[in-house]
Amino acid sequence: MKNIGFFSVALVVFSVFMVSCSADIEPLDPAIQVPGNGNSGGGNNGGGGGDGGGVSTGDYWPMTVNNQWVFAQDGVDQSPMKIVSTQQIDSKTHYKYENFLGTSTLGSSFEGLITTRKSNGVYYYRAEVNIPSVDGNPAINVSPLEIIVLKDFLEVNQTWTQSLTQTTTITGLPPINTPVSIVGKILEKDASLTIGATTYTNIIRVELIQTTQGEVNKNYYWFAKDIGIVKYQNLYQTVDTISELQSYVIN
Repeated sequence: MKNIGFFSVALVVFSVFMVSCSADIEPLDPAIQVPGNGNSGGGNNGGGGGDGGGVSTGDYWPMTVNNQWVFAQDGVDQSPMKIVSTQQIDSKTHYKYENFLGTSTLGSSFEGLITTRKSNGVYYYRAEVNIPSVDGNPAINVSPLEIIVLKDFLEVNQTWTQSLTQTTTITGLPPINTPVSIVGKILEKDASLTIGATTYTNIIRVELIQTTQGEVNKNYYWFAKDIGIVKYQNLYQTVDTISELQSYVIN
C-alpha cells in the first residue's frame, strides 16, 4: 500500500492511499482516517451533535474570503491556509481553502475538498476525497463528512460526541463502512499562549479524540478569539506533530 499525505486539521490528520499492484486490496488503515458519510450522535454535559448550538461567546474562527494563516509545522513554515471562495452545500455557506494548516488540498494523484462553517457557536470542517485511477489501480472515493471541532459556548470540562460512519468506495468492490467515534472536550477558556514574541489571549483549548477500529488519534486546538487557530497538535501512536501560527491576515 502506498500512502499519500492529504491534510492535517485541528482535530485529525487525514491521508488517502493508493492500492498496491498486488492482488490484495486492503481496507483503510485505521491511521488513515479518511472521512466518509456519517450522522452526528448525541452529546453530554451540554454537548450534542448536529446543528444544535447555543449562544456564541465570540468569533474563534473568522471565516471571510481571503483570510489567511501561515503555520510552522515542527518549526518549518508551510504554505498559507487561505480561504479562497464560498460554496453552498445543503443550503449552508461553506468556506473553501487553498491549503489547510499548510498542506495542499490538491495533489497530483488525488483531489480533496476542505470546507468549514459555523452556526450558533458550533464550528465544523467538512472533507471529501477522490482518487482517480492511476497506473491501473482502481479509483477511490471517500464521501463527505462534517466533524465538529469547537462549541465555543461550552464551559471547561464540558464535552460533545459524534458517532460517524466512514464510507470508502473502490471501483469494482462493495463500499467499505467503518465506524468512527469522536469526543470533543473544552480544556481551557480565556487562556493565553505565547508563540515566539507574540502572546495570544482569549483562547479556548480543545481536545478532540477520534477512535477508528480501535486506533486512537488525539488532537488539540488552541482557538484565539477574532484570530482563529493559533496552535494545533496531533498525537498518533509515537508521532507528535505541532503546528504554530506565524502570521495571519483577517479581513
